[in-house]
Amino acid sequence: MLNSKTGLYLLYAIAAVMLVTATAKVVRYEQAMQEFGDGYAPYVLALVQLLIAAALLISRTRLLGVILAASYFGGVISFAWLYEGEWPIIGIVLNTLLFLGAALYRPALTRNLEKNA
Repeated sequence: MLNSKTGLYLLYAIAAVMLVTATAKVVRYEQAMQEFGDGYAPYVLALVQLLIAAALLISRTRLLGVILAASYFGGVISFAWLYEGEWPIIGIVLNTLLFLGAALYRPALTRNLEKNA
């Protein structure tokens, strides 16, 4: 029970990070537009982040939110590594916290990992 609540709180923290960064993209539109080089990119990314956060917060769509967030963070990692040429530490940390939260919230997701080890 404690592990499930801890996992749920980690998933809530990931959703909060998504909400904060989506808000920052909209509020600081000019700076985000310069970073991405396109006028619509900050709005599209903010919308995607809001949808992922909503999926993480709703209990029926939480697993979908985990899958979408993992995909999004994979894109963050690859963008930071390939285009910016820096170590994607934030993306790796967020993706690790997402995995830990999902594994603690729903331990059935890691059962095949234990069998193959």
